Amino acid sequence: MDIADLPTRAPASVPAESLSITDPPRCTFTGWTPEVFEMLARLRETPHIDQYNKEKPDLHELLKDPFKRYRDDLVVNWVLPSRLDFETERYVFSRLLKNDFGAGGCHDNLWMAFYRPHTKRLKDVQISHRIDPDGFQVGIFVGAHATDLLRQAKQRIQQAPEVYLQHVNACLRRDRWRFYYRTGRSEPTTHTDPLDALPDAVHNADGIWLRRFMPRDQVLDWGSDLVAEALSAVRRVWPIYRFYLSDATVKS
Repeated sequence: MDIADLPTRAPASVPAESLSITDPPRCTFTGWTPEVFEMLARLRETPHIDQYNKEKPDLHELLKDPFKRYRDDLVVNWVLPSRLDFETERYVFSRLLKNDFGAGGCHDNLWMAFYRPHTKRLKDVQISHRIDPDGFQVGIFVGAHATDLLRQAKQRIQQAPEVYLQHVNACLRRDRWRFYYRTGRSEPTTHTDPLDALPDAVHNADGIWLRRFMPRDQVLDWGSDLVAEALSAVRRVWPIYRFYLSDATVKS
């Protein structure tokens, strides 16, 4: 199924707390290949446009086209059944080439996130999906260009720290989840085990992440089942998405 055959947004009628996810999902995505991870590893080793140009002939077949099919499966199995008013097509993917004023830098990962149509991907709370040389990640992020939403999220955390901690720990009790945050250019502080209390540093963070990390070999073994695993992660971070945006205009 091509994304052009699907509506980019669904009408809003179901309350935000009600996610409807198809189980088992109907998939056109067949899985990632070893070759895509090898290609991204070469870009990590040589993160420059010259290496990008060497990889360019295979970019669509190995990376971009499968990722679009994965995106389509998220739309069919999550966004449309849940009747979420998300932009699902325009500018949902990141770029491999860096915007570094002609220096020719290149990323070693590609990621995507849907966003509410009145804003932009980088300025919204992101439920993101990312492939890199180490595997695949699904999770939630607030920060960077979404400064107003980060401020709001931290206010919500200050208002209800116990509720927020419950949501975070519900993920950290499961395998391969990480909660991390960063201030300025410092290295992120990372937690992989449930927390007894919320660290004070969260309130000063410039970015807050909660992600499930799926290692390369596991991703290859899953094949198309990666979609089901990703949707499970989406369901787990949805309460935090609602928590961050509870005082914002959320169309769902």
